[in-house]
Amino acid sequence: MSIADQDAGQPWGAELPLVGRAPELQKLRDHLTEAIAGRGACVLVSGDAGIGKSRLLAEMSREALKRGVLVASGRAFAMEAGIPYGALADALARPLRTLDAATLTVLARGSERDMRAVVPGLAGAAGGSDREFSGDAEAKAHLLWNVAQFLTRWAARAPILLILDNAHASDASSLEFLHFLARQVSGARILIVLGFLEQGRDTSGPLHEIVRSLLATRDASLMRVESLTRADLTELLQRSFALEADDAVDHAAVLWSHTRGNPFFIDESLKALTAAGRIRKTDGRWLIDDTLPATLPQTVRDAVEARLASLDAAARRIAEIASIVESRPSLALLGAVSGLDALTLADAIDTLCGRRIFIEHRTGDSAEYEFAHPIIAVTVRESLTVARERALHSAVARALEALFGDVALERASEMARHLVLGQEHGGDDRSLRYLTAAGRDAIARRADQEATRWLREALAIAERLGSESVAALMEDLATARARLGDVAEATALWHRALTLADARNDPATRTRLLIRLAQEQARVGNASAGLDLLDLALQSLRGSTTSEFVVRIGLARAKMLQALGRHVDAIRSVQETLGVADAIGDAAMLARVHQTALQLYAWTGPASLAREHGARAIRLAEESSDRDVAWAAHWAMAMLEGFTGDVDGVARHMSAASAHAESLASPMLHAMTAEIEIEYASGVGRWDEALAIAERTIPLARAVMPNSLLPRLLVWTGLIVLARDDTERARALLEEAWTLSGAAQLADDFTDGALAIGNVHNVILAHTGMGTFSLSHGDWRQALTFGERGLALADRFGYVAWAIHRLIPMIIEASLRIQDFDRVELLTTRLRRQSTDLGHRLGMAWAAAADALVARVKHQSPDAAMRLLAAADELDAVPFVFHGARIRRNAAQVLEADGDIDAAATELRRAHDVFAKLGAEFELRGVRTQLRALGVRLPPRTSQAGAASLTGRELEIARAVARRLTNKEIGTALDISARTVSTHLSNIFEKLGVDSRGALADAVRSDPQLREA
Repeated sequence: MSIADQDAGQPWGAELPLVGRAPELQKLRDHLTEAIAGRGACVLVSGDAGIGKSRLLAEMSREALKRGVLVASGRAFAMEAGIPYGALADALARPLRTLDAATLTVLARGSERDMRAVVPGLAGAAGGSDREFSGDAEAKAHLLWNVAQFLTRWAARAPILLILDNAHASDASSLEFLHFLARQVSGARILIVLGFLEQGRDTSGPLHEIVRSLLATRDASLMRVESLTRADLTELLQRSFALEADDAVDHAAVLWSHTRGNPFFIDESLKALTAAGRIRKTDGRWLIDDTLPATLPQTVRDAVEARLASLDAAARRIAEIASIVESRPSLALLGAVSGLDALTLADAIDTLCGRRIFIEHRTGDSAEYEFAHPIIAVTVRESLTVARERALHSAVARALEALFGDVALERASEMARHLVLGQEHGGDDRSLRYLTAAGRDAIARRADQEATRWLREALAIAERLGSESVAALMEDLATARARLGDVAEATALWHRALTLADARNDPATRTRLLIRLAQEQARVGNASAGLDLLDLALQSLRGSTTSEFVVRIGLARAKMLQALGRHVDAIRSVQETLGVADAIGDAAMLARVHQTALQLYAWTGPASLAREHGARAIRLAEESSDRDVAWAAHWAMAMLEGFTGDVDGVARHMSAASAHAESLASPMLHAMTAEIEIEYASGVGRWDEALAIAERTIPLARAVMPNSLLPRLLVWTGLIVLARDDTERARALLEEAWTLSGAAQLADDFTDGALAIGNVHNVILAHTGMGTFSLSHGDWRQALTFGERGLALADRFGYVAWAIHRLIPMIIEASLRIQDFDRVELLTTRLRRQSTDLGHRLGMAWAAAADALVARVKHQSPDAAMRLLAAADELDAVPFVFHGARIRRNAAQVLEADGDIDAAATELRRAHDVFAKLGAEFELRGVRTQLRALGVRLPPRTSQAGAASLTGRELEIARAVARRLTNKEIGTALDISARTVSTHLSNIFEKLGVDSRGALADAVRSDPQLREA
């Protein structure tokens, strides 16, 4: 808002006082304080047009600068919506230019190429990896991750306030990045603030989805900016014009009634009154005539148009040019398009700046200009006729081309927009050149929405011109559509390109397209159709010496056959492909074949063959410097060694995989490596470490692998949480995994095409999680249902390792509970056989334990206890210490029944120590009950004491008791039942050594770790 100071005659040179925004400013200050302390956040600032969002953000920027915060502030422009990362670059470019080349290199850590994709022309950023990615999703995640990590490292030096105003007009790529970043900043010194229109025709679809997503996951908070009140307007008039209180109240009432407290409308109304002489300065005092409705502009548009009407022709022309450029046009561009001489141009810009229609931004010897408010730009643009708007866009395109000469193609997106809106593309090779360059640049920068826009236009022109580029443009557009999930259009475009390849007798292109179509079919779950397309691709190679295609087809075929459960055929395909790759002799190609073989054998056995292929894949990957294959091989080997009980092998391969993920700066590889780390830490008994890894990996997986890795991480985490007796959280994690995996939608027969490649593992593990949950609640029949469905899936797709690792042991346990011993014996025989074939040490230990239990309960075998203890020792050695302790409990029951109370007590104490160390509350309660029944003195319930021994939920309940809440009130506050509260209280009493609510309240108040901050 602008008004004259009390010594000036014109009102447009200074800002009106900021009133009515103290609560909003304080909330933003609080968020900034938290961010400075390393607790970053995202704030969404919404409101109507002209409500004062921009002024609020500008004030916040000034305060942040005073606090030593680095402010990166930008504004989105609707006309730039087709420029990839345009809004983000507007925010980041200026502060990035303050960094020298050496600092940029240190912060980028090899991600210079990704930084340049977001901020083109970044100085000193010529390096970066030329890595080829395994898929479009990985490449996009890699770019987003690296830019986010750059900002996080930068913020470690100085906290960052990242502002994007007018976000509803932003390009899709900038919004996608900010959505990603918002989910990563909770532990960073970054505050993100987005200002946008909440409703109306200018609200973008992508922004709406992102706002909904961030609010649903609580990764952002929403702040609505409301209209000013009458009291606010009274304060504004008093502070601006030194009016008497009664006069200020009267004028404010009229103004508020007319403007409804919209700050921009208030500002424009005051300017209109000043221009009409109804606000004037006399004898050093401001006088305001009666502010009757008839004296005020009827709408915001009327107020703006009244100001624009007073402009001379030159100033109006400059405003019109700027409105269709809309971003920040340079002085040179305005001069070139307008054709005005230097003096007339200067007078026009002086007028626009003096009347606060333009704001000047100086950059060295030149300057750029933007409208003081987006409403002014919209008003000017909407006043243009269609013919005038087209003519101006055409003129801007010609001016840009003349200004940038040989490097104009580097600004292809900007050129393309003006050419399209100027409708200069009906049959113009020039337009085709710029549109094609803009589309391919957007594809390279993973900006697929923008790529689609330009490539569609380019393809339409190319087809009208009969250009040779038609086929290539079809493929480019198909790639963009596939990345955006539009499989139908992508497939149609690839088929059209295939027809063109056939027409020009181009077997290489035909083969490549058939492979791509096959992979897309498999990706959406239609592996059978994918195999048919691969057969066609192979046929098109007859008589060709392009053996590289044969290898690609063979590996793709093996994966699709495995997805269809045809494991023997998949192995045969890999073996045949290996022969072709051997003949070629290319180390990188051979590494990929061996790595594929490793993945097949790791799940199905024999382990010796898996290791052999793994060793070769690693050696060849290192020889060819293929870090992606090296990572994949080490990852699969770590998994294999975990199955077979080689702890040192797991650690060795896990470390190597982690190092490769770090060197590749890949968020997806980091997250997938973390999955192995979580299961490993869980198995060896480091549950706190496992949960810590899960806590930092799950948010990353939500951002980059929500449908592939995330469900498995949720299950691994849920199983630990369940064992720690946090039933509600475990249920939430396991049910989310069930939903995300798509398990609920599967039919019982698992027909071909029901699952996409990569999702089978998730669905199997989701069944494992839900089955284990049912077991913990004594629902044996439901556990059997989940277990048998999961086992049917594992059998259907040949994944023996999943059957051995969790599913068969779970079904055996449920079957023992319902005394179905025949089923137990049948499954135990299978478990032993398959575990021996795979070299699966854990499975063999499970089989030994099951044999011993059946021998006891069915045949009354006298050596069952010793056999159970041997199985427990083997589980400890794998190590799988939690389950080893559970089997030890079973052995103690048998020893007690045999009358050996001392031995039973000894084994129960050993199990107790394990459960106490792990925090396995569910099993710990059971073992203490057994010890109490034996009349044995109970050991300390936990290896920790005081607050450290309580779970998060228990700590909440203890503090609620100290606040004198009843069980019912606590249950209502925490959304749990009063009975559950009572169970938690029993655990709390035992852990803290208290015996009443009063004693617990005293303990909370006296212990700094227990009481609330």
